[in-house]
Amino acid sequence: MAKLTLEQLKAKLTPNQLRAAELIIEKEYAPKGEKKTYAEIASELGIDTSTLYLWRQNADFVKYLATVSDTKLDSARAAADAQLMRLVNGTSNNGNASIKALELYYKLIGKLTEKREIVNSTQETEVHDVDAIKAEIERLRQSAN
Repeated sequence: MAKLTLEQLKAKLTPNQLRAAELIIEKEYAPKGEKKTYAEIASELGIDTSTLYLWRQNADFVKYLATVSDTKLDSARAAADAQLMRLVNGTSNNGNASIKALELYYKLIGKLTEKREIVNSTQETEVHDVDAIKAEIERLRQSAN
């Protein structure tokens, strides 16, 4: 199944559902203590909390919410990259580079990859019946003659 575009998802939702998605994203990004409750969001939209709950279970609503959230996250990329470089350079960590930031940086640029090797140390030793081998050799010698 093809992934729907933002415009296709918008077309599947009502204006009130689109507004609800915006308010839910604002809620999640709001600082602690300033987050609206779902009841407050429902009241602002003029709907019951149960209606908002049902919308949050709707596949198209959830996909729209995720797509808008991804876009918001992508818009913070420059700030995240800048912070990573401050940590790599040690300018935001008492003058010391962060080892975790360096590790992440090298992973992002492909210079550090995790490799895992699985070693199976259980070796089964074969037990040979010497008398059976001798008997087979003797049988082969007799059949060759």
